[in-house]
Amino acid sequence: MEDSIQEVEHEHINQRGNESKAASSLSADKLLEKLLRPELATLYTDLKAYGESALKEPLPSLSLRLYRQFSDTGERKAYEQAYFDRRGRLAAVAMLALDTARPDALQALEEMLWDVCGEYTWCLPAHLGTGEVNQVKGNIDLFAAETVHMLAEIVTIHAGQLNHLVIERIRFEAEQRIFTLLYRDLRKFHWQTADHNWSAVCGCCCGMAALLLLQDESTLRESISHTIKCMDAFLSGYGEDGGCAEGIGYWVYGFGYFTYYAEMLREYSEGELDLLTGSKINAIAAFPLRVHLSGGTFVNYSDSSEQEEIPSGLLSLLASRVGLQVDLPLHIPLFTDDPCHRWAHLLRNVMWSNRAVFGDEGASAQAERGFNFRNLGWMIAKGSLDSPDTKRTNGGPLHVAISVKGGHNDEPHNHNDLGQFIIHCGGENILCDPGAGLYTQAYFAPGRERLFHISSSGHNVPLIEGQEQSSGRQAQAHVLEANLAEGGGELDTTLDLTSAYSGAASLARYTRQFHWTMASVGSRDRAELRLVDRFQWKSRNVSSAERFSSVDDSDAGWLSVVERWMSRVQPEVVKSGNLRWQGVHGTVHMTYDANQWQVFTEVMNTVDHDNVPVTFYRTSLSWTGVIDETDVWIERPNPLETVCEVSFIIEPKMGETEVSMRE
Repeated sequence: MEDSIQEVEHEHINQRGNESKAASSLSADKLLEKLLRPELATLYTDLKAYGESALKEPLPSLSLRLYRQFSDTGERKAYEQAYFDRRGRLAAVAMLALDTARPDALQALEEMLWDVCGEYTWCLPAHLGTGEVNQVKGNIDLFAAETVHMLAEIVTIHAGQLNHLVIERIRFEAEQRIFTLLYRDLRKFHWQTADHNWSAVCGCCCGMAALLLLQDESTLRESISHTIKCMDAFLSGYGEDGGCAEGIGYWVYGFGYFTYYAEMLREYSEGELDLLTGSKINAIAAFPLRVHLSGGTFVNYSDSSEQEEIPSGLLSLLASRVGLQVDLPLHIPLFTDDPCHRWAHLLRNVMWSNRAVFGDEGASAQAERGFNFRNLGWMIAKGSLDSPDTKRTNGGPLHVAISVKGGHNDEPHNHNDLGQFIIHCGGENILCDPGAGLYTQAYFAPGRERLFHISSSGHNVPLIEGQEQSSGRQAQAHVLEANLAEGGGELDTTLDLTSAYSGAASLARYTRQFHWTMASVGSRDRAELRLVDRFQWKSRNVSSAERFSSVDDSDAGWLSVVERWMSRVQPEVVKSGNLRWQGVHGTVHMTYDANQWQVFTEVMNTVDHDNVPVTFYRTSLSWTGVIDETDVWIERPNPLETVCEVSFIIEPKMGETEVSMRE
């Protein structure tokens, strides 16, 4: 493939003249016309407000005090807030400057570009170790790459109006900080062979900047070859099922930038170099729709958010290029929805968003009601419930779903969460995943598995013999059964999770079985998830004096199990053996054997990825017995096995009259 690529490169580089074909779509007049379309009115209002504010204030300072915080204390939020605000102001003012009647915006844009060119480093301190000079010089991280790409596109769009000194300085800084390192000195960086978002974001951002700014033929050819190798590394992290182990947020990040480069390269090469082809690319493109549950809420394993903004421009481009069927209504993210204010998403939402490719949730265009990611180890089943109440209050059926996670505990942005599951109802993940926590030094340091968002203690998985799940590739979910009925109405899967609990000395085997069905009971539809956990123990005799009973995690010892269920909704005890989580549109009832398991709920206060306080309610079922081969347990069919069987009933929210009648 490389020989044919080089031939095409040579042909098209010689034809490019003084203006790159990659810049052909970056016309200020065309962009302004697109920005003023009616469907972008809300985005434009949001963007303009941010930009007008930026015109009145100086850029925030990236001071030494802020720069040193990460190495001194592990804190990264303050520096990054100022850093991304600078990028946001630059992006907003660059859009305002599309209007030639705004000389004030153009003048401010020049000053901002000059200021960003003068930053000590374009990298984040969190990616520079202790941040010493030798770590800064010659370093390229995600945000240095994003910065050079942003500057390259802005200077291309406004080339006819910007002062020539600004243009020359941007070219100089891009050459010194990026191009010489990558394409002339051929310096090696860890992300070049990474099988996750870093290879895509770093490689593609630098590659797009090269297509726009480089004028030397041999260096440009090297940039294309380099970027394609990065893309091969990135794609190696995906299986043929197209699943993204990093979660939906990092699909947007990694595959988004992959798509942006692929489209620019295709335009540059006049269609000869097209990376958006093949069954694997089609499967990766379909990932966000397969993990969308309903109402803009997604499966959010790993470091992702339930309410993820999928760039409308990205979905529109994928619809036109790979035939992606978008069964979501058009939603163009606001500029301020992204705390990083990423230029690439903003520009392409403006350029590519196409109302015609979007459908309606639940319409006949919805291609899949469930999916088994065989390589990734995720299973998802979706359906809808109907009842007189849903027709009266919601105007339509209630969307419900179940998601189950296998995989292993050494995935990118890993959480120790084998066997984790989500119960979704009416736009809410009622039994949920905590998603990403606040990124600090500790979040990526040794011992990170003790943090709430990463530890199995923050997920819907058990504590066994006082042991949480262990980290590492050896902790792997082995799929014993995975059957998904066509239409998503029934799911049966069984996972062997024994290897995740290597610290549980008495555990011989642990399996988790899920059985999901949908049915009608009287005039009401409902879904049911039956979960069966089987804990098989190694043979040993236990004296009566050694028996204990505890519902406190800290006291849990050998031959003990504490099941945990996480929710943002506080559960109610309906009666013994019956709990209820009342969502906005639906209800989840859990039944269990109260003779064998004791229930208690804890309030877990934490902060999310954006440092916003959030409260979770962790409901636990604690097994209080001890199996002894010599006592009465010997009468059981298998005296060395503990079974926890619970049933979750999901149904539309009932009115007060119905609730009182049922109770």
